[in-house]
Amino acid sequence: MALLGSSVAVIDATRALPVFALQSARYAVAVVAIVVFARLFGVPLVLPRLRDLGWVLGGAATGLIGFNLATIVGTAHAEPAFLGAAVGCIPLVLALAAPLTAARRPAPRLVVGAVIVSAGAIAVTGWGRADPLGVLMGLALIACEAGLTLFGARALPRMGAWSYSAATCAVAALVFGALSVVAERPDPAVLVSPAALGAVVYLGAIATALAFVLWFTGVGRMGADAAGLCAGTAAPTAALVAASLGAALPSLGAWLGMAAIALGLVIGFAPSVSARRQRRRTASPQPERGTVPRRR
Repeated sequence: MALLGSSVAVIDATRALPVFALQSARYAVAVVAIVVFARLFGVPLVLPRLRDLGWVLGGAATGLIGFNLATIVGTAHAEPAFLGAAVGCIPLVLALAAPLTAARRPAPRLVVGAVIVSAGAIAVTGWGRADPLGVLMGLALIACEAGLTLFGARALPRMGAWSYSAATCAVAALVFGALSVVAERPDPAVLVSPAALGAVVYLGAIATALAFVLWFTGVGRMGADAAGLCAGTAAPTAALVAASLGAALPSLGAWLGMAAIALGLVIGFAPSVSARRQRRRTASPQPERGTVPRRR
């Protein structure tokens, strides 16, 4: 999520580029990067089977295609702070939705941590204004971002983080490529300038390929509800990277929001009472077989 937040570093270099063409190139680069990284680390990639296609198409349609379309429409009807605040609600949404979709109760510790993390993320981004369509796009961002993770959680047991990330990016590259041909018909030369190429490579290889593989590895290991807490780190990263590039330093409220995010992560990832009891039982010496513990 920190890598995703760092994408603010290349936003200025992409403002003049055709949006659909940029997204198509970004996800195409991501697919190539995942394949190259997988070869370097000896990770086998698998093609999605028929039963995996629903999760792959659902993840691509929500978290990649739908999220970007909602962002494009939302920026014309809402201030960036409003959309950022909407994304800041993701930890709370995943803390509630992930266990419910798996037919289990949300963990109170994770919910409390997610509430604090989401509140801190909103404090970092601020709360802007939006018209009714902008509000709808903000809600769509929340649903789409959560959808990517929830669909992925169902596909990860068989496909794994690497293959699922590559498959969803491939779908998004094809869809945005078709949209660009129909709606934009861009001049290929606009994507080959040094600034544009650097931005596309960074967005594709780092902020998408590497970030997705890391994200879904975390989701697979600790669950979508726990991993969702980490989504709160994207907002502080974006603010700090922007400040390092010459933007104004974060306000006092933003710093307090960062502190709240840290507190929420500590609460959310703290061992539960049952885990602490199990750890104490495991650490305490056990009586040898055949002996009777001395009564106190």
